Amino acid sequence: MIPKVTDIKGLKELDDFLKTLPEEMQRKMLYSSLMTAAKPIMDQAKANVEREFGGSVHYTGTLAKGITRGRMKKTGLAARVDVKLKRPKSTAKTRKGGVNKPHGDDPFYGRFLEFGTSKMNSKPWLRPAAMQKQAESSRKMRDALTKQVAKWCKANGVTYKPGS
Repeated sequence: MIPKVTDIKGLKELDDFLKTLPEEMQRKMLYSSLMTAAKPIMDQAKANVEREFGGSVHYTGTLAKGITRGRMKKTGLAARVDVKLKRPKSTAKTRKGGVNKPHGDDPFYGRFLEFGTSKMNSKPWLRPAAMQKQAESSRKMRDALTKQVAKWCKANGVTYKPGS
């Protein structure tokens, strides 16, 4: 049963209200809000890559272009959105910036930079972005979710009073 008047103060109250909505609507609202929350982290990760590696003679921009956010396949447990590397569909051989690229523009090497290897120290670019944008990301998710709940309530005749 959907309540007619709801006073939502924070994420706990918002979560409780979402549980009263149809499951498909919950999923759509949550995924959309998670995608909004992932954008600041994605943008900061791209900026970190450009700042850290952009001055290199061999840097082609593949890593920065490959950073994206995306919905994970249904896990059955919860909604999940990741900031991740987008793998290209084509694996045609190319030559860029004087470097042979046997797999085309594939940013697979980003994980080696992030975590390091047995022969190379790590040069993290994603973890610092997540730490730096954590508060902004949380705020954007809450705001996006609150906005979607208000829109749904208006469309379905439910009185909605967001708290502060």
